[in-house]
Amino acid sequence: MNKWITAPLLALSVFSVHAESINVANWNDYIDPQVLESFTKETGIKVNYQTYDEDHEVYELLHKGEQLDVIVPSTDNFGKLIGEGMLQPYAAATLPGFEALEPLILRRLSAADPARVYGVPYLWGSIGLAVNVPQAEAALGGPVPNTWGLVFDKALLQKLSSCGVTLLDSPNDVLSLLVNYQGRALGSVGENYAARALAYLRELRPHYRYVDSTRYVDDLSAGKACVSMAWAGDALAAAAQGLPVKFLQPEEGALVFVDILTIPKAAQNPQGAQAFIRYMLRPEVAAQIARFTHYQTPNLKARAELEASDDNFQAAELSAGMFGYQAPRDGVAKLIDAAWPAVQAGQPAARR
Repeated sequence: MNKWITAPLLALSVFSVHAESINVANWNDYIDPQVLESFTKETGIKVNYQTYDEDHEVYELLHKGEQLDVIVPSTDNFGKLIGEGMLQPYAAATLPGFEALEPLILRRLSAADPARVYGVPYLWGSIGLAVNVPQAEAALGGPVPNTWGLVFDKALLQKLSSCGVTLLDSPNDVLSLLVNYQGRALGSVGENYAARALAYLRELRPHYRYVDSTRYVDDLSAGKACVSMAWAGDALAAAAQGLPVKFLQPEEGALVFVDILTIPKAAQNPQGAQAFIRYMLRPEVAAQIARFTHYQTPNLKARAELEASDDNFQAAELSAGMFGYQAPRDGVAKLIDAAWPAVQAGQPAARR
């Protein structure tokens, strides 16, 4: 991963007087490539486009001094990047099209960015469970319950491990979901509770086939996994291809995430970055991206266009069964960072 993809420079415009290219880092499979080409054709700004699989990757790129003009952090890292002075304000709320964004989505970002100067919501979705229903039913010997217990309950895991259970390589999200399953919230638990939760994950780790954020889609469709903690768009894309994959929002609640268009403090071309973000705010562009990625757009005009013209578009609304990310306390965050490599690698928990 982390390879650069360059949209062809097809035309010149007034934007290219100041700069001819921007460097954009975004999540894997998270844009229609035609959008990049169309942006370049209209503005003359070439897009060097880099992808990543986990939020911490782009965080590390910034610390290493990577020359990036636009990055797309999720809600769990957005406030952290602002607090550490790694993003620059660009009066996001004044950009044309910002007024059409979903108010509930904007409220979810207000704790980190109350003045709405650092970011524009790009896409949103939820983390739930992608299930290869025939395989899971065979392993369980009956219907698949709609519960996070499919990945967090030891008895269910022991039955499902034969057909393959996988976790996302996203430590804050995994811990948020585990703690929520246990009836708590990540932002309110202390270090002792977090340490026990992490030890429990390491106890469960032998029953997970792997911890990864990309392989599970192909493995679900190939019959190599039957239950995966999943980004909604990945599961819906698989289902749209006719694969026996169903996306579940477990009864205990699904974790909502929002990804945000931001400009790093050290951006070399902030003017080009703003031109790119303005382009992403156009309803027709936002609709094109949502249609391609199967994630939800916060742009209400784009959503209306999709609902009116695309029978295959599966609209979702924020509901009481969805909960937002709560940042852990500093001590808990350090525990998660320190323990996650062992969870990922499958190292057993220390016995007491």
